[in-house]
Amino acid sequence: PLMRKCFNVNGVCGYVFFLSVIAGYPMGAKLVSDLKNQKILSDTESTRAVAFCSTSSPVFLITSVGGIMFNSTVFGILLFLCNFLSAILVGLIFSRYKKFERPTTESEFISSKTDNVLSDSVYSAISSSLFVGAMITLFYVLTEILVTLKIFTPIISLLNGIFNNTSISEGIVLGLFECTKGAQAIANCKIGLFSLPITAFICGFGGISVIMQSIAFLKKAKIKTAPFVLAKTLSAVLNFCLGIIFSALFLY
Repeated sequence: PLMRKCFNVNGVCGYVFFLSVIAGYPMGAKLVSDLKNQKILSDTESTRAVAFCSTSSPVFLITSVGGIMFNSTVFGILLFLCNFLSAILVGLIFSRYKKFERPTTESEFISSKTDNVLSDSVYSAISSSLFVGAMITLFYVLTEILVTLKIFTPIISLLNGIFNNTSISEGIVLGLFECTKGAQAIANCKIGLFSLPITAFICGFGGISVIMQSIAFLKKAKIKTAPFVLAKTLSAVLNFCLGIIFSALFLY
């Protein structure tokens, strides 16, 4: 009922949102794609669902970014809260997308059947894991090449006009491509109050690496990708705003 009333999607999306929050990118996009292919979600519901079922995992945010990079689990917990709350806000906003088209009900499910659930599940899990790993590796190496060739220099110079700090500008640019490298770069800057909001912005957006992973799954189910990219951009902005609030209240 919560999914239907708040987010204007089928109740099964509660399961998708839960696993997205726990497992992180790009689990939400994959599950929405699977449900769309099974005709459990309509085109409109899929667009609404993927907008908020796309988050970083608490293991990555709290342990890797907070505990290891920033040496503070409190920082990681606040980062996770930014990510979680922004996802809910984005979901509420996108519930207005084609608002007059109501969500499907359980009686309308047309679930596909399979004779070998175990085999299909293992194959799907392994192929998806290999694909995600390959994309992470590809964008990690690509980012290193672009940095070496100084392709990012004009963008960094532009951001310097805002932040007046080359290290912060480099961190943001790296984060827009691959969020792990961006978060690590910001952690090395030690910029106080703005560490949380900028890191939250990077993790909320996920980087082009995560977006391309998600889009690959969405295209298989013919789900619109432009609203998804808009949702990730909006999520990044909301993460930044929440980061400023939490940083002022709990860190400094």
